[in-house]
Amino acid sequence: MSLCLLSPGQGGQSPDMFARLRTDPATAAVLGDLAAQLAPDALTIAADPARCFANRHAQPLLCLYALTVGAALAAEGIEAGLVAGYSVGELAAYGLAGALPAEAVLHLAGERARLMDAYAPPASGMLAVRGVRLADIEAAAAARGVEVAIRNGEDHAVLAGPLAALQALATTLGAQHGAHLVLLPITVPAHSRWLRPAVAEFAVHLAAQAWRGGAAPVIAGIDASIVTGREAAVASLSRQLATTIEWARVLDVAVEMGTTVFFEVGPGNALGRMALERHPGIPVRSLADFASVGGAVKWLQRYR
Repeated sequence: MSLCLLSPGQGGQSPDMFARLRTDPATAAVLGDLAAQLAPDALTIAADPARCFANRHAQPLLCLYALTVGAALAAEGIEAGLVAGYSVGELAAYGLAGALPAEAVLHLAGERARLMDAYAPPASGMLAVRGVRLADIEAAAAARGVEVAIRNGEDHAVLAGPLAALQALATTLGAQHGAHLVLLPITVPAHSRWLRPAVAEFAVHLAAQAWRGGAAPVIAGIDASIVTGREAAVASLSRQLATTIEWARVLDVAVEMGTTVFFEVGPGNALGRMALERHPGIPVRSLADFASVGGAVKWLQRYR
């Protein structure tokens, strides 16, 4: 088996996402240990629908989830050949790969969120668009002064920019193309020009960490390059704040590198579904597909 772990970004979380990890014997203890690296009320915030989607909370909590699941898989001997992360999930990916200690990932997630909040213009956000040719999405975005933040496929992208422009664009795409549109619960225009001032500052925080040789390479979201060293990791993670993520290409490169199984370590299954749609011949599952981590481990062991 050549396993590629997929670590999710914002949008897929829910107020009850840690409920199963609290009670599963495979994750309960490690969740408690890792959560102690965050604010004392972090898990209380995670269960509060009024607070869990706020950027400053959501980013560390999503990294906490991915790292907890990754640690449980590693304890059962499940090792990844590659790791890829979607937005803030790429930061967690370096923890899953063994290149950063968990406490550093959680600290950096907080700093990342703080910087994005500090530099984000007011009344900005992100819009997911599906069911329209990518070229048409890009043309419509340019006409409205917003940017393509993530390219997920030939008819699937996420846009970033001022909320008024995104809402107007949604009306146009819905009327003209019958697009499926979702205004994401994200209040920053991630992966777009508006966050360029945050890039250099985040790079300083990244460079200050105790990087180590990872057990698995990470696929960079901005260009799908294979990252194995500190300098490249710092550059790609910092530039990612203001640069389009090429997620479809990331999935393609994972397959080109020999991936035979995809597994999503987040609370949802959006990345797993995208991987399955793009590469239907490769087994893909998410933790959300199983009643327990033990069930996921048994499934993964079938592909050894």
